[in-house]
Amino acid sequence: MLRSHSSNVFVLKYYGPILLLISTYTFWSHGFHWGQLIFLIPVFTATLFLSSLAVLEIPDGNIRYRRLFSWSPAPYDEIADCGAVWIFGYLRLRRFVFPWGRLYFVLDANEKLFDRGEYPLLRYIQKHVPHLNA
Repeated sequence: MLRSHSSNVFVLKYYGPILLLISTYTFWSHGFHWGQLIFLIPVFTATLFLSSLAVLEIPDGNIRYRRLFSWSPAPYDEIADCGAVWIFGYLRLRRFVFPWGRLYFVLDANEKLFDRGEYPLLRYIQKHVPHLNA
């Protein structure tokens, strides 16, 4: 079964936002100053992004994803584009996906250690979505 890498899910989706929120406490422990917003706004945005990452899996040939508790399907005919951005994968669906417009997810293990990513999840999706092959 293809799925997001479990240790990456723990680090990126759970541990990362907690560390970022703890870092904001160090800035607010001495009171609030307007100059702190230069640091706090990007930290809050990063926290929101990391906590909104999805876990993607393909157990029986159908794509499904989970953000918090329940699994939702992502039918192949709804996928407009897919790819990798930095260390995250994304699915651009034909409908708007709150809050970023794309479904960002945690990738599986990279097949190449120091080269551009070869991710089995993305390769599988690109192979099974007809308009991505052309």
